This record gives sequence, structure tokens and C-alpha cells, in this order.
Amino acid sequence: MHQLDPPDDDGLYIPSVKEHSKAKHWFLSRYIDAFTTSMKGKWSSLHYIDLFAGAGIERLSETGALDWGSPLIAAQARYPFAGLHLCEKNRRKYEALIQRFHRLDSDAQVLRGDANKRIDEIVRTVPSRTLSLAFLDPYGLHLEFETITKLSGIRADLIIFFPDHLDALRNWEKHYLRNPDSNLDRCLGSGADWRQILGSTPQDHLAEALRNLYVQQIRSLGYTEFRFQRISSKGHPLYVLLLCSRSRIAAKLWSGISAKDRNGQRILPFGE
Repeated sequence: MHQLDPPDDDGLYIPSVKEHSKAKHWFLSRYIDAFTTSMKGKWSSLHYIDLFAGAGIERLSETGALDWGSPLIAAQARYPFAGLHLCEKNRRKYEALIQRFHRLDSDAQVLRGDANKRIDEIVRTVPSRTLSLAFLDPYGLHLEFETITKLSGIRADLIIFFPDHLDALRNWEKHYLRNPDSNLDRCLGSGADWRQILGSTPQDHLAEALRNLYVQQIRSLGYTEFRFQRISSKGHPLYVLLLCSRSRIAAKLWSGISAKDRNGQRILPFGE
């Protein structure tokens, strides 16, 4: 695996994140390494898409240690992507990210704004006959299903942050149930009868039912392979990293990189 040295404090804005963010980026960095290694030379080019890109460097709130954010993990891949397509809504994060990429002398596409509104610009910029990896890491239920639909028009593997316990299951009864245009509705897309499903499912199976519904919706876009990685903190489940692909090779790559966690411990089969 391609290992990166920890980043230095470069004097630009560094947002604070929880420790579980490091686990998420560990799986991403391993998949990027496997993806670019196995796919180089098999497509006209490889591209990376990051719709909730952040500032590029993060500070772990528990320890104060610095960690690379997803766009700079991708920018330092052992076998470089031909193009990087990034979007960040927060002004301070966007400005820090822009400056960090200028220091890398990179001509990455870096947009500021709501990724759900700027996705058309990004999709148009990705050349045809290429393969992309899209990392979709919102801060809650802020990735709209319509955005995934637009991404399905290009050839791309997706790694999706799905905050089932962090957001959906915590808020569905109080905040989403009576709002027909809720974040959960926009995330799951039209035709997803989540109210009936969650209302009739036993408590200990809610996460599984919600995940299965999300997969069913994404499957309708032509994705055929799905793999899951549960991220927890202190024994409490937080969210799922969901790999979606049209290729069995991608599923095999994910199975290989997710066999052990970042501490070298073997990971048990996916559970809720």
C-alpha cells in the first residue's frame, strides 16, 4: 500500500474532525491505491471526483494530530489520476483547498457551492471513455439521489458515506417523518417508501432495512455490485461506507482492502 507521511501545519485553515474520520480515509486511501494500480493502462484515463471535498487537511479533535483529507489523498496517489474534480460549499474550507492545490501546482477542477447544484458542471468535464472514482462524503443526509443519478451517466465507481445511525435513524421520526421534502426523501429519491418500511420494521433491523432500500434505489441506476463497511466509535455504529460499481473487479478490490482495519485487525463480516 502507498503510505503517506502525515501532513504538516501549513498555516492555512484546518477544520477539526472526529477520530472516525481517520478510519474512513484509511479505507479510501487503500481503495485509491488498489483502483489506480489495477486500472492503469486499461482505460484512456482515470479521474477522481470528490463532491464534499473539505479543506484537504484535517485535525483530529481527540489528539490534535493532523490527517490528510480525501482530495489530497487522491492528489498524492502512487499512480496519479488524470483529472481531479472537486467541490466544497464552505468558504473557509474551499479557500484553503484552493491554496493547497496551487502549492501542488495542480490544475484540478475545484468548484465552490452546493455539489447537488454543481454536479452537471463536473460530469461535463469528465472525458468520455474514462473511468472515475467518486468519493461522496457529505456531512449528513446532504447527498441527493438526483446527484447520484447524474453520476450514473458516466462510468464511475462510487464510495458513499451513508449516515444511517448518525442522521437518518436518529432524526427520521422527529424531523423527517412529516416533511415530504426532507433530507431523507431527497437522499433516497422518489419511490422510496421509507416511511412505511421504517414504521413496520423492528428496531434492531432498522439499519439493515434502510441500507437495503438505499441499495435498491441505486441498483435501479445500473449498479450491480455493492460492498459495505460499517464505521463505529467506541462500539457505537455511526455510518456505512457503501461501494457501488458495475464491475465485479471493484467488488473484489474492496473485499481485499477491507479484510483488515488500520490497526491490522481482521474485520468481521458486515453487521449492523
